[in-house]
Amino acid sequence: MKLQPHQLTYIAEDLGKRRPAPIGWLLLLAQHRSEVVREGAIYGLAMHLDRMDVGKRLERMAIEDASDCIRIAAIEALEP
Repeated sequence: MKLQPHQLTYIAEDLGKRRPAPIGWLLLLAQHRSEVVREGAIYGLAMHLDRMDVGKRLERMAIEDASDCIRIAAIEALEP
């Protein structure tokens, strides 16, 4: 069964709520070709800003992502 982007985005958000969270999976989903999946990954990752790799990934997305919406979501996730 192949999951659709709208399903993956909800999965990414839910993964962020787990303790310990599977950060590796969230970082992979943050590179997905679908904008909606990357957005879900941002929401999942935002719950783990205490990890350096998460902050760096969100900073990169805030600067480099091709989508304005993703850049904005990443910037908002990084705000205190």
